[in-house]
Amino acid sequence: MNQTSRGHDRRNMATLAVTSLPREALGPRASFLLAYDRLALLAGASSERSVVVAAVDVTGEVVAARRVFHGCAIVVGRHDMCGLRLPSHTVALRHAVALVQLGAGSSTVHLRDLATRQPFLTEDRQPSSAVTADGPLYAAVGEYALWFIPSEALVDGGAPRRGEDAWAALAPRGFVQRRPPVDAPRQALLRAPSARLRQTCITHLAPPLLLDASDPREISWGELRLELGLRKEKRWVSAERLEHGILLGRYSRCGVLVDAAESTTSRVHALLTLLGGDVWIIDLASTNGVRREGVPVLAGILRDEDRLALGSQVVLGWKRLHHAAA
Repeated sequence: MNQTSRGHDRRNMATLAVTSLPREALGPRASFLLAYDRLALLAGASSERSVVVAAVDVTGEVVAARRVFHGCAIVVGRHDMCGLRLPSHTVALRHAVALVQLGAGSSTVHLRDLATRQPFLTEDRQPSSAVTADGPLYAAVGEYALWFIPSEALVDGGAPRRGEDAWAALAPRGFVQRRPPVDAPRQALLRAPSARLRQTCITHLAPPLLLDASDPREISWGELRLELGLRKEKRWVSAERLEHGILLGRYSRCGVLVDAAESTTSRVHALLTLLGGDVWIIDLASTNGVRREGVPVLAGILRDEDRLALGSQVVLGWKRLHHAAA
């Protein structure tokens, strides 16, 4: 391990957040109005489309604000290397990750909790392990209020609106929850629909699944191989498991566990997830990175057959099974 890695480990000894007496995050409207100036400034900084993100603490301070572009991810947590750093022990070192996809006339944010046992709260105050939002998204992580806003929603004819006007013009947010089969999905519209605004559809998902021995009831969709020196391990995974997400790292909450002695791999190093028909790998602000043929991969789609390095010693192999029907 290099000196930088040791320094990060010393500054980040605990992995999960301290849950005692957390303060409640500000609500959607209050946090939006407080963050609006920063969000509008970022949104108007360039003509290139993006999703602008801001975090507001309980005192009303905007502690971080960023732009996230198409195909890019931002990790939320208190670790030094997180793109959206929230400096509070009510937040895990690596708490959540958001991936942005921008299409013709659409802006999609995939936000996933990283198996922290502290799911974030959405605008209806319900705990969520993962959501997909086709438009603006509010989430409370620990004592922080987060807003993810498509840049075009904050700029009208090239000039930012006033905060109150921008709030009134936000598309209404609707929620569709995915539950066990015995429970029917439900929708709760949080604001009165408007004929001129498109409703945001947010899908709640279950938490990431552990990768254990293959379940014979599942249809294998792909093959994972983990190599550490002479040691090799192989697992078959279903589309369902990939849709829920598979964490890779040294910590016990990860679905693919790496030997704890292999210190160049972070405790929570990367996420594998199926979005549409593509399997993505997302680097979760790891200390030593994810690389393909020596090139860093922060967020990217896996090839049908692929090999990536997690840190300096662990190799992750992936093979998509073309006969898969899952």
